[in-house]
Amino acid sequence: MEASPILISAAWLAGGILSVGMVLAFIRVVAGPTLADRVVAMDALATMIIGALVLISIITGTALLLDIALAIALVVFLGTIALATTIERGVFK
Repeated sequence: MEASPILISAAWLAGGILSVGMVLAFIRVVAGPTLADRVVAMDALATMIIGALVLISIITGTALLLDIALAIALVVFLGTIALATTIERGVFK
């Protein structure tokens, strides 16, 4: 199924916005003052990568990237829960 030109243009625009957000989130991962800030920034970065995969799937018309995005989302969710639990227990200070 071919996407409309308006949808593809909107996907490219959203990709540009996502790339700016990815750069800002990466800066926060590197320069975050606390571990919790870094975890939240990494979660946001992973969410933006998933969004980029969905946008690439829309632009190219392949559904395989949606399955990959779903698998990454599940792994990121479990990782975030594990890190939040570890931080709450006070292992990292």
